Amino acid sequence: MRHHDSPAHALDHRPSSRHAAAELGSALREAGIRVPLARHCAEPQPGQVELGPLSPGEASQLARLVRTGTKRTLKAARALRDIVDAYRLDLPGIQVRDGRIALGSASPATAELLARLLGAPPPGPDTLAAAPLDADRVGERLRLAFTAATGGDVLDVHVEEAEAGPDVEPVLALGSIDEAAARRLVAALRF
Repeated sequence: MRHHDSPAHALDHRPSSRHAAAELGSALREAGIRVPLARHCAEPQPGQVELGPLSPGEASQLARLVRTGTKRTLKAARALRDIVDAYRLDLPGIQVRDGRIALGSASPATAELLARLLGAPPPGPDTLAAAPLDADRVGERLRLAFTAATGGDVLDVHVEEAEAGPDVEPVLALGSIDEAAARRLVAALRF
């Protein structure tokens, strides 16, 4: 079963540029940073929020606020990368994006190993004998194992369509998780 929640669908939940500009302006004013914000850009990129000029002090303060606000998420992402590296899992795409930890993509073999590390039962002998692994089945096993290991967190996993032909191994696109889910995932993977 494929999960069809595409990245374009995820963008639908983002605030409008007008709302985002108002929210950012309010947060900056509360922090004592006076930055003129346009409601939204008319040109060249509609739907964007434009920051006005910042003084060096305001820029430094904004940088401190961003670092403080993302410290826990960055720390959780670093811990997750460390444990993934310790298990030698091929998950190089782990990064912080939009305040969440994006897990990137994985081969079916890597996703299967991760599912097993999270407590998924060994697949049947017919599954192991099949080459290549059924990406849809592996994705479902990983989703279930992730939810069980993290106490109910959900991982968005879907098979990316192969672009180079039928001989190319499919890739599983793993979604993003919040900082708390990342900490629970790290705890589940501890040796």
